[in-house]
Amino acid sequence: MEILSIIPGVQVARTPENTILFGCPPEVIKFLDHQKCPPPDTIVLPDTAYRYDVLQNCTEFPLYSFLFVQGNFFKGKKLRIIGTPLHIKANRKLLRLTLLGPTRKEYQELGGYYWFDDLYNESRAMALKDKNGNELSIDDFVEFIPFESGKAVLADGVTIEHTGVDQFNIEGQTVDIRFDKEQNPPYDLRNDFVSNVPIHFGATVLGGASGFITDKPCSSLLLHYNSELMLIDCPPYLQQALNARGISTTEIRSIFLTHIHDDHCNIFPLIRLSNKIKLITTKEIFWMAMIKLSLQTLLPMEDLAKMFEFIEVNVGETTEFFGLQIEPHYTVHSIPTIGATFRMKDRGEDKSIVFIGDNKSFHDIEDLVAKGIVRKEKFELIQKKYTEKYDILFADGGMGILHGDPKDALSSKSDRIVFMHLEKLPSEFDATFSHAVAGKRYTILTGSKDSYLIRTMQILADSFKNISHHWASALMNNFHIVHINAGDVIFKQNEPSNGLIYIILAGRCSVMVHDGKRLDIKAFKEAGDFVGEMAVLDENKIRSASIVASTPVVLCAIEERLFYHFIKDENRIEGLKKLWLIRSEIEKSNPFSEFADNVNDRIARSAKRLEVSEGETIVAQGSKEQGFYIIINGEFSVRHNDIKVRDLYAGEMFGEYRSIDDTVRNATVTARKPGIILKIDSEEIRTIVDSAPVFHFSMREIMIRRARELKRLGKRKKNS
Repeated sequence: MEILSIIPGVQVARTPENTILFGCPPEVIKFLDHQKCPPPDTIVLPDTAYRYDVLQNCTEFPLYSFLFVQGNFFKGKKLRIIGTPLHIKANRKLLRLTLLGPTRKEYQELGGYYWFDDLYNESRAMALKDKNGNELSIDDFVEFIPFESGKAVLADGVTIEHTGVDQFNIEGQTVDIRFDKEQNPPYDLRNDFVSNVPIHFGATVLGGASGFITDKPCSSLLLHYNSELMLIDCPPYLQQALNARGISTTEIRSIFLTHIHDDHCNIFPLIRLSNKIKLITTKEIFWMAMIKLSLQTLLPMEDLAKMFEFIEVNVGETTEFFGLQIEPHYTVHSIPTIGATFRMKDRGEDKSIVFIGDNKSFHDIEDLVAKGIVRKEKFELIQKKYTEKYDILFADGGMGILHGDPKDALSSKSDRIVFMHLEKLPSEFDATFSHAVAGKRYTILTGSKDSYLIRTMQILADSFKNISHHWASALMNNFHIVHINAGDVIFKQNEPSNGLIYIILAGRCSVMVHDGKRLDIKAFKEAGDFVGEMAVLDENKIRSASIVASTPVVLCAIEERLFYHFIKDENRIEGLKKLWLIRSEIEKSNPFSEFADNVNDRIARSAKRLEVSEGETIVAQGSKEQGFYIIINGEFSVRHNDIKVRDLYAGEMFGEYRSIDDTVRNATVTARKPGIILKIDSEEIRTIVDSAPVFHFSMREIMIRRARELKRLGKRKKNS
């Protein structure tokens, strides 16, 4: 037997009869193809659902590849998926939802809507069927095999043992898919090296291919409006896709989500952001996206939904979105899918971008209309999008049974027609249409450098509440914009200050420290963060770290002297010292070390620093005290019903249940030795949780882990 290491977290075991995949991150089929490894006939689900903001159980495209690319559906073969009973149950429902769409009961539970019966009937018409025309269930083409007593046995007798977290044994050989390195996409993202001027209205292509085109990223756009950024769908490896364009994740404010197929809906990174994203879609697609996220993370759907701001759109209605008009339309696809027309006005004239969304070819839709499955009015609306005049038409040209045909756009009056879901345009269309390639930018209304002025004002206002008009004017009239190429050094460790501090307006930087032996990345700074501001109060003015541009970066440069007089004149020095002290203390430990500065700053601003004595009770079980606590140093004992649960140390937190869910204290926490803690009042922590999804997500993880601890404790007590 051969064991192949594909990427961190992914290994393949090859027997004479089977190709067994352990670990299943996005784009895994492309990773396998790069290493000339055949696609799997068996997938072993990992125990770890996500790592480094990447989901590890993305079985959807391996299933499509197995069924249709390899042709196993027509041979009557099933893909095998192995995992714990909990993971198997979630994965079965996930694949059923993404392949077959919602059930009639699920539509009914979402409430009545004009289009729901149509969407259900269209999915049934396009669902997989047997030779007698009967619709197949997910179990008809997937064999789900749960581990029983830690073992799973394949039909040919091959035994897979589950020996530990993400650890397995197959026929005497060890497979260990634990990993501590980031997974990077399997294709070239065509990284930019210089920053671009903001666009007032236009689009940037993040990817234009399908989930099966090995060397290119999946279809996704960035819509520019008011020099802000909206995702149209979320590709796998979002951070890398954005960084390639000189954009940090903190610059994304919203997403228009067309449907939940894995090449369009890798939205897990969006709940790991510092600011809540506005998710714009129809109610059934939002529900499907939240269910999908819940099934992949095993976190409650209700909690995940709170990490987004849902903006509902309805077909036939126009949604006003900060000067952008959004007119959604349904397409004809295997599951509910939408596209939209986006409009902005320029001196009274309409400017427009149409994103069709995944859509079958006109020839196929005509057949469905003739059979009474698709409404004629729906098809006519889609046809209008292909024939009327727009500034840009982004259309589905992927062909095949579920995607469009470039010929459908031959009558379009649009200025530019750009096709998605393609490896390359057929040669007959080379002089007619364009192909969406990562990095292409389409500008309808040019922006200006004034947008940097607006961003600087926003960041200063967020960072310094109630800044006086005089100082706002002084700072805004005395800065200059600096453009840094990717890879350039902004500050060099151990060198004197250059007399400037910077605000990052666009892009991402690495904070790098050389300890005399090696150079390590200690942190990242992104748009919205300050760089070098702590040197303002440092008499030595020596840089403690190097700051290197990871992407093209745009900086707002302010003189140290001016900034110092600002914080001194407004009596902000002590407050900043406290903020910097607390931030430096908490970011030494997880999860705070993973948070952006602006999240840790929100925590630090709200925290009260308290000294505690040995034996002091901080919270008592059954009380209604509402504080949330972070341990700076010391040791603390947690007891439930006077039984020890665990000890807590520096960097850990407690009090999350009462402060977030408004319950009574479920445990007593006592100091075992003198220490220092941070206390944040419940109203403050709820505000931070509501505004920062990454913090909300981490809190929910901790709450679930603590609930399991108490459940295990209860079982032990009952057994004893």
